[in-house]
Amino acid sequence: MPRSSLQELLARLGPDGTLACTCGKRHRISVKQVLVSKEALRESAGLLQRLHGHSPRVWVLSDEHTEAAAADRWKTAVNAGRLDARILPGEPKPVPTLALVNELSNEVRALAPELLVGVGSGVISDLVKKVSLDTGIPNWSIATAPSVDAYSSRTAAIRIEGYHQAVPAQPSEVIVCDLEVIQRAPRPLYLAGLGDLLAKYLANLDWNLAREVTNEPFCETIAELSLGAAREALSAARDGQGGALTAIRSLTEAALVSGFAMQALGSSRPAASAEHTIAHFWEMAHAVASPEQDLHGLLVGAACKLVLPGYTAWYHSLAGLELNQEDRLAALERERPWNERLETEMTPFKHKISEEMRGRTLDRAAFAQRLEAFSQSRGRILALASPLLEELSSAIDVLAGIGFPFQLDALGIDRPYRLLPVRNVRLLRNRYTTFDLAHELGREDVLMGAITRASEP
Repeated sequence: MPRSSLQELLARLGPDGTLACTCGKRHRISVKQVLVSKEALRESAGLLQRLHGHSPRVWVLSDEHTEAAAADRWKTAVNAGRLDARILPGEPKPVPTLALVNELSNEVRALAPELLVGVGSGVISDLVKKVSLDTGIPNWSIATAPSVDAYSSRTAAIRIEGYHQAVPAQPSEVIVCDLEVIQRAPRPLYLAGLGDLLAKYLANLDWNLAREVTNEPFCETIAELSLGAAREALSAARDGQGGALTAIRSLTEAALVSGFAMQALGSSRPAASAEHTIAHFWEMAHAVASPEQDLHGLLVGAACKLVLPGYTAWYHSLAGLELNQEDRLAALERERPWNERLETEMTPFKHKISEEMRGRTLDRAAFAQRLEAFSQSRGRILALASPLLEELSSAIDVLAGIGFPFQLDALGIDRPYRLLPVRNVRLLRNRYTTFDLAHELGREDVLMGAITRASEP
């Protein structure tokens, strides 16, 4: 049986955590052990003593839901010299604010444990990783749902000044994924994990596009591991109808690979593109009226389906495009600055947009280089785009068949916010995507027109 993408990635790690690849850069992943099995909780109890000696001092963070799912059992199983715990409320869901991070960090400093352990999914994992960085104490992550890639990433999504921001965090030295625990997670969390994986197709396409048009650094190994793991999990979901243990394992492993890929590269480029920007905006704007549907992966999956008709129509139109570079350069130079064209509804997010736009190069030389690069690489771009978009379409059909809530009405996204981030996606993230090239070629109408038509009832 061939190795899974996670097994392949871990097999490529050297003793110093360096990921062997062919791009010429030294990628590093910080992890000592990854346990993915039906007995991972029990196995981790023995691992604790092997890595941290007899009876270490441990601080455990959970919430009321994850305490019942796994934390209480894990605390009973381990032999800790002193075990302190903080259990956050289950309802309403904990919000990973900077104030909460500081409160937990002060608690940890006062208790002086040797190890921090987070038992939960995205919020708990992110809080513990950030506290770990702030206090200098190593951490473990015990997963309770397959919904996020936070377990293996080097960042944490922390709410700062009203916005969720990806801030540096300390990667978990041990990641524990007990498949029996994860299999009992609520169904929406399983679907959210699958929805996040749909993004790997657009991420792969847009990263390749940026390589061709802007000469952005690209790593074939990392890109293929991230996309390959997503393919494995989506195939298992189709074959197992979303309920078999093999499907849970594949999804869990894909989430870990996604986080490790981001950790190795130092950015989310292998895992996220325009669809994540759209989903993050919906979260930032509190656009989701239904709390039970306000899960990041569900929003990412819905955003993938929303933009897919636009990507498909736009790439199809490229074959017959006649490009006059001088005309396009003149048109780009005539454009008013973004802040003079900002939609009124985007005004509350002007500070965030200003931060992203400061990092961009928007001069004639840069535009000329990109237009010329596109002219030279158009054939390669088209050859890559078509099969990836067809594969994404098939994956969306699979998820629709097992009950993924793709409809924006079902997710409770307020109508005024549905297309607002799509129209402004270039402003919300300093990351080159198909939306940027569409703008530079003067073909945004094709992209947005197809998305708008497909989104109408």
